[in-house]
Amino acid sequence: MTALREKMIDAMLLRGFAQRTQQSYLYAVTKLAVYYHRCPSRISKEEIRAYFLYLVKERHLSPASCRLYLNAIRFLYVNVLGNDQLVFRFDVPKRKQRIPE
Repeated sequence: MTALREKMIDAMLLRGFAQRTQQSYLYAVTKLAVYYHRCPSRISKEEIRAYFLYLVKERHLSPASCRLYLNAIRFLYVNVLGNDQLVFRFDVPKRKQRIPE
């Protein structure tokens, strides 16, 4: 287990995240690292934006899944890495509004 992963797990434990949330966040951050073949701490804002385009266009992820990935990556950068300079104002697909029947 890498030091960054351990640090992220510790931060989630301190905040009382549910076990499933921890697993989902770690999965999302791992997928980002695998996509770029390097540590997430070395990935730029533009690369993260390109990654979200990939998730929407090619992987066809639902709006809820995109939001989960966004929250996981935001948690990593802001709470674990302490990088407040990366302002996360990414647009993710909006949830489709259901019409009552």
